[in-house]
Amino acid sequence: MKPHALLFLALLLPASALDGQNAHEPRLEERITLTADDGWKLNARYLKAAESSPTAVLIHSQKSDLTEWNFWFDYLKRYGYGYLAMDLRGHGLSFVMPNGSTTTYKAFAISGSNNEFNKMIRDVEAAIAYLSTNSVTGDRIILVGSIMGANLAIKAAAIHPDISMAAAISPVLNVNDVLSVNPLYAYGKRPLLMIAGANRAKQYKEFQLLNDIAKSACGKANVTIMVEAKGFGAEIVTKYNVRKIFDWFKNPRLPVIVEHSTAAVTEEPSDAPVYGEPRPPEELPDDEAAPVYETAPVYE
Repeated sequence: MKPHALLFLALLLPASALDGQNAHEPRLEERITLTADDGWKLNARYLKAAESSPTAVLIHSQKSDLTEWNFWFDYLKRYGYGYLAMDLRGHGLSFVMPNGSTTTYKAFAISGSNNEFNKMIRDVEAAIAYLSTNSVTGDRIILVGSIMGANLAIKAAAIHPDISMAAAISPVLNVNDVLSVNPLYAYGKRPLLMIAGANRAKQYKEFQLLNDIAKSACGKANVTIMVEAKGFGAEIVTKYNVRKIFDWFKNPRLPVIVEHSTAAVTEEPSDAPVYGEPRPPEELPDDEAAPVYETAPVYE
């Protein structure tokens, strides 16, 4: 082979090797700061999705923070998904107000349609905007929320019809005046996964009502229900059922496995059927006494 040909190959090989190396580089999580449109700075963790895979926006429950999703992070990465989890305003490390002073959710009013809990929709908007600047379009975004975060996920999806789907874990009627019914009516004909535990009587009845509303408003074929024997919020998702959630992410219009309506269920909530493999007894949390309310409860 001619000397100049050998020189050309010598120059070419490192570049080819580098291209191959970049293609297989591990995806690394980034610690970022989001800015809501009213000036709140939000602590967040971001992992870029593998090529063409969706990104989950993870919205925690009230009085919690993004560490609520620690169990999810490894699974999302393993399945090739991206994620963006934030501390909502006043929670976790998101405690600096737009004026520079500090506060927590404990100082927020728990009533009023314009209280800080309702303004947390702006925090979700900040996450969606950040993904947009990173070329993640709505059709590759999945909103996932727990309790109050579930209500916010439904509301944000209703505002953004381009969002592909939402998964609501333990949605309820009202958390500090963050409501779910009207957003459900506005959600549209898109895939929606709703997950609940059957052991908390009051919340489970609310879940059944929301299920009926969702099937009516979103179309029965678009709504998938997953009921576990016990649990409330993100703790419902365990190593025993997480794969079924990812199966739904891939094919969100699978036939409904568990279907309840408020009128049809006659058994006690703790005896309701379970979607997926039952957890062994040692994995089940102790029962929590369900509060009794004269009217629809408000969860703070």
